[in-house]
Amino acid sequence: MTEHTIRLPHGEWIYDDAKRLGQEGGFGDVFRGKGASGDVAIKRLKLTASQAAHRELSVAEHFATRKFVHVVPVLDAGQDAQTDRYFLVMPVCGRSLQDAINETRSGLEAKDAIPAIVAILRGLQEVADITHRDLKPANVLDHQGVWKIADFGIAKFVEDATSLETLRTSLTPSYAAPEQWLGERPTGATDIYALGCIIYALFTGKPPFGGSLDDLREQHLHGTPLRLDRLLPREAAFVTYMLRKLPPSRPSLPRCIQIFSSASVPALSPRIPSGLAKAARDIAEEEAIEEARVRAATTRRQWREALIPGALAQLNDLQANLFNAIGDVFESVRRDQYQVFLGRGYLRFEPKKPPSAIIDLDWIRGWGAICDSTIGVHQITGVGGDGYHVWEASLFYGGPSPEGECRWYEVAFKNPHYEREGAWTKDHQPVSGEGMTKRRDIAFRINERHDLAYGPVPIDAEDEDGFIHRWSALLAKAAAGRLRPASRLPIVIDSLVQ
Repeated sequence: MTEHTIRLPHGEWIYDDAKRLGQEGGFGDVFRGKGASGDVAIKRLKLTASQAAHRELSVAEHFATRKFVHVVPVLDAGQDAQTDRYFLVMPVCGRSLQDAINETRSGLEAKDAIPAIVAILRGLQEVADITHRDLKPANVLDHQGVWKIADFGIAKFVEDATSLETLRTSLTPSYAAPEQWLGERPTGATDIYALGCIIYALFTGKPPFGGSLDDLREQHLHGTPLRLDRLLPREAAFVTYMLRKLPPSRPSLPRCIQIFSSASVPALSPRIPSGLAKAARDIAEEEAIEEARVRAATTRRQWREALIPGALAQLNDLQANLFNAIGDVFESVRRDQYQVFLGRGYLRFEPKKPPSAIIDLDWIRGWGAICDSTIGVHQITGVGGDGYHVWEASLFYGGPSPEGECRWYEVAFKNPHYEREGAWTKDHQPVSGEGMTKRRDIAFRINERHDLAYGPVPIDAEDEDGFIHRWSALLAKAAAGRLRPASRLPIVIDSLVQ
């Protein structure tokens, strides 16, 4: 007799433990079952009530009023008093994404893989208040013709059971993020890492790392995956960012949705040399290798120090891409290590800053930064003797909160010496904030943003093209002697490339 009857809060269910659905999972096993409404899938968690200290499994109530498109619904959940076990009841779904991968030898076509990626991202967005913890192709199921994420119910239970190590430490080795291997608390960035591994499996037929359990642990903590050549360079570089070892270095969920929802759009701007996108992919891989060497410790100071080498390497690459793009367009460019000279103007961009330049903010009510630099365009003489003008900005690596992702941003400040009734004279030019650290730090506070001329705006990865366009255009104006201050505040940043 392989049939078992269980009684949960919303009904009585029967399952057959000889009819397993899918492979054995990290958190539990799934069997075919039935109830009053017909066939269902029943997941039996890998723990008893005594192991869980008889903790209540209130998953069904949590999800009852929520409508999902890309998440498998939970029909019932709870503890069966007779068997002392926990169960979740879900609709019977079709094949898994792992089944789709297994049907190919070298991965799915982009037309099939990209919609699956977007569906997973939409599912994560629908349940953004819960970290899944065990995202993998086997947990993405075809339900009514739509790819949906399963096992969010288990994730909710694990999240509630903060002291329950039996499930909290369960993981699927091929898709587990570095912080899971180290026993640290998972966050939304953990799911982003797992999705990066899934993308590798979708396009290559296997996740980025393989081997024994010890091999997998070492590679997830310190290894770098091989190049993902079947994606366009922009998306391939972006997946590398998703697989960064430090959670704050990974892109946010909204940013991932933006990138993959537009993956069919041409990746290159016609004004940017085609080699830059391929260079960006190479740069992302080099950054990942560098970052893998400096896996962050748990304290905030150690975390900041661990992020700095990768951030500065990325900034140096950003400078190289900008200088190379300018050189490709303007034949008469002269340059040295930190400057590009053209006509009546020059651009100065010095990425490396001494350790004392680290901004030690605590993200109180606003933005914080880990390291920074400056960039500026100088016009020596203008048309008609208009004279010297400077347009500067600060570049900083950080973000709106310590829990969020860290990126490179650009921001410019009002010149405190020349502002007059909200308008600027010819001397009223945006400044970088260099030498006015206190004012700059205060300007990042939410309630005092009036000190900003524009920004912060992201300038790395998918936003690098805009940064290159902007500063190339400002240099072109200075070269022709036509660089002028902005006519109004705040500055509309898109107008700088006109």
